[in-house]
Amino acid sequence: MDPLVAESVVWPEMERYRRLQDLMETSANYGAYVATGAGPDFSIGIFQMKPSFVEELEKAWMRSGLARRYELWFDTANTATARRVRISRLQKEEWQVIYVGVFLRLLYASYGSFDRQGERTQDGLETLPLREQVRLAATAYNRGCVWAAAGYGDLDRLREHAREKHFHYALIPTKGTKRYCYGDLAVRHYQTTRRKRH
Repeated sequence: MDPLVAESVVWPEMERYRRLQDLMETSANYGAYVATGAGPDFSIGIFQMKPSFVEELEKAWMRSGLARRYELWFDTANTATARRVRISRLQKEEWQVIYVGVFLRLLYASYGSFDRQGERTQDGLETLPLREQVRLAATAYNRGCVWAAAGYGDLDRLREHAREKHFHYALIPTKGTKRYCYGDLAVRHYQTTRRKRH
């Protein structure tokens, strides 16, 4: 997989990270989430991941069969210990990078051409031009993806959301806050960076 795809998917969040008060949001998440699994669900870390997003990501990863292939295991038990480890990981850039990798591997498996038995099911995400892969992967990342069985993600449904404008840079959004299409921002970064590097 082209590393620039992964970079582009998280780029809008990296831009917003400088505008948010990550320390306060991490603190707010920590107490309630670790103790009960509920409470505020702020995006934290450089790639602005929510604890609920990562928790669902870990569960989908463990169900997918990919954990065995990549030898990466998560404790998905509903315990304070598992939640504390998750929050601790989210505070580390290295783990945010790992979670993006997990997200993309899971996305390409769910929205790919082949099911778990290796049977072709559809034209998958990996068959599309890289620009469209970036747009759809970024859309899934921003929306929080619903993980289908391998090869059975609905690309047409994902495309329906690819032009929506929900993303903003405001700390506290109002009715007048300018909103952007997350996929457009990711594609723009991909194209600009690719031109500079080639």
